[in-house]
Amino acid sequence: MPESKRIIIPRELLLIEIDRRCCFPDCKARVSIGLTKQEAKSYSGFTCVPCNRWNDDTLTEKDVSDWWDEIKQHQFFIN
Repeated sequence: MPESKRIIIPRELLLIEIDRRCCFPDCKARVSIGLTKQEAKSYSGFTCVPCNRWNDDTLTEKDVSDWWDEIKQHQFFIN
């Protein structure tokens, strides 16, 4: 039986996707955001595509459960 081939993707290149809603009452658009592990470490918000306004935001453990400890430690050193 031939050996199966595996695809290996470096973990830091994988994307996570989070869904958010614009905080502005006249918009409230749903926005999907894709982040790499490195981007997740410095995530502080997003620009809503439909209204083009900045929304302050933070990641929660639910958003990045696999990386939570690493991200929180990184943010501790920045602040």
